Amino acid sequence: MASKTSSPERRWSSARARIAWGVSTAAFVIAGVGLSYATVVEVDRLTRISTPKPPEVAHDVIVRNAKDQQGRRASFRVLLFTDEFRWRMSSYESLESRLDEPSFTPEMKAVLERAREIIVVGASSEEIVPGLSLEAGRKREEGRAAKRAERIATWVRAAITKPIPIRKLNVGHHMPTKAANDTSDQRRVVIILVLEREDGTDVDQALRAAMALESINAPVFEALLTRYSLSAFKTFTWVE
Repeated sequence: MASKTSSPERRWSSARARIAWGVSTAAFVIAGVGLSYATVVEVDRLTRISTPKPPEVAHDVIVRNAKDQQGRRASFRVLLFTDEFRWRMSSYESLESRLDEPSFTPEMKAVLERAREIIVVGASSEEIVPGLSLEAGRKREEGRAAKRAERIATWVRAAITKPIPIRKLNVGHHMPTKAANDTSDQRRVVIILVLEREDGTDVDQALRAAMALESINAPVFEALLTRYSLSAFKTFTWVE
């Protein structure tokens, strides 16, 4: 009789153990999947931020966690191109010619393809066509800066293999200076990568905050914010 009364208890205990084992196994699998996903995401994030500077780039600045007016964050990587690429990508002849397109290195392409968004900057020097008034000449140069942004965007789009959004920022015409024998430096080629951003972040506001934060360490930010005709407004001018 004793053996008959103990058998159901053993079966109940065994069923409970099986359930517990199944639950713990499922929890382990879910935790493992979650850890794997988190690891992949973190590796991707770190790779976007730590990718080495391409040879086309003279200065490479990363600004993390810049905030828009609502406190939402974005991180940017600002690439200031070398003199060689400045001349090739910003001269009027290159803008007009489809034959003189720059060939990006694999390192440059890898950096571009790690971005969430790409912002290309169009700028014009302080020079204006002789005979035009300052107002008319400035308007013409602002149009040329917009065209420069569009052209650089075309070159960047041809270099990437993924559908990454590209924004075109027109900072306009450089303010007159007291003495400028060489104004080519005012047409610097700048590409800004949005590395990370929280949902709903106002990229315009966050980018302005990033430039203001790093303007001392990166003079190009101070120039883009204060020395061009279209960047002096409260919001940036984007080329549609």
